[in-house]
Amino acid sequence: MSKHSKEIQAAVLSFINKYKDSQTEHYDSEFNQLAMQVFAYQFQNNTSYKKFAQLRNKNMLTVKNWWDLPLMPIQAYKELTLATENTSQAADVFYSSGTTNINHRSRHYISKLNIWEESMRAGFKKYVLPNMDKIRILSLFPGMTDNPNSSLSRYISTAIREFGTEDSHIFFEDNQFDYSGLIQALKEAQQNQEPILLLGASFSYVHLLAYLQQHHQSFELAKDSIIFDTGGFKGKSKEITMDKLYTDLGRAFKIPRAQIINMYGMTEISSQCYDRNLLDHAENKIIHFDKVTPSWVKTQVLDTETLQPVVQGQRGLLAYYDLANWDSCVAILTEDIVIESHDGFKIIGRAKGAVAKGCSITADELLQLE
Repeated sequence: MSKHSKEIQAAVLSFINKYKDSQTEHYDSEFNQLAMQVFAYQFQNNTSYKKFAQLRNKNMLTVKNWWDLPLMPIQAYKELTLATENTSQAADVFYSSGTTNINHRSRHYISKLNIWEESMRAGFKKYVLPNMDKIRILSLFPGMTDNPNSSLSRYISTAIREFGTEDSHIFFEDNQFDYSGLIQALKEAQQNQEPILLLGASFSYVHLLAYLQQHHQSFELAKDSIIFDTGGFKGKSKEITMDKLYTDLGRAFKIPRAQIINMYGMTEISSQCYDRNLLDHAENKIIHFDKVTPSWVKTQVLDTETLQPVVQGQRGLLAYYDLANWDSCVAILTEDIVIESHDGFKIIGRAKGAVAKGCSITADELLQLE
């Protein structure tokens, strides 16, 4: 790795560690300065991102603030190699789910895992476990052993390694749920009144609830237990509303809504954001369920047609500015529709059809970027 690369990594790590517990906006100026440094590095070393920026008249002379950074649509990760380092020497590469054709899945090359992991640890500690250091984690989603190129599987394995007690366990192996093992672990935790963190994707919970209903089983989890929903359905199962899912989970495990948290993450970004309810509860504040970002991430809500910022309370596309994406693209245009308030933002759904016009990249543009 070049000297410049190492300097960028050190600067991002320093920022994360300095502001991982921050509750204020006093770091805005420093965030902006570092975002410009990361963009300058990517403009020099990420050829496709540089060409994309130039097509939009964005360069080091025209971009002065993080909110003006060129937003790379996430679909470009399916077609382009977006990396500042030699991909053959990458520490890992994450593929998105949804198809068996690797060429039509997003590819996110991670040069080194140090920043990705530090971002994960800092965010998890602040928003998921604000009042404890370790908890028994029972996972319904496969870890890295079964799913090595999944960012979510690495997230889960990292969570268990860093925050799980010794009896934490993954109950999804060899492409199937270990229901009997999970039920035994839940019974044991209930009997011992041991707090647990049940961790899984939305579709995992749909299947688990169906199993519990079929077998007429329910549990009463110990106080301070957490149900952690890591993300959306993505066509894996029959969709139900999040409100319905969380109501059903609350009934099945006798757990209050305030102890159920949802994460926002995806292959193309390196930092997750979270519902704020567990942090609000830990700080004895009024509980909100809006999503908030860690200090090293900024967001904007943009008009779907013009990509200009909308007024607070109006729907728009989520733009995600992630300093931990130092070796790919710092600014990402998602396909998620959100509404922002002074408490954070809520995800409404995925942009579809004409609504997704703003986040599209044309075939002609892709040809110029290759």
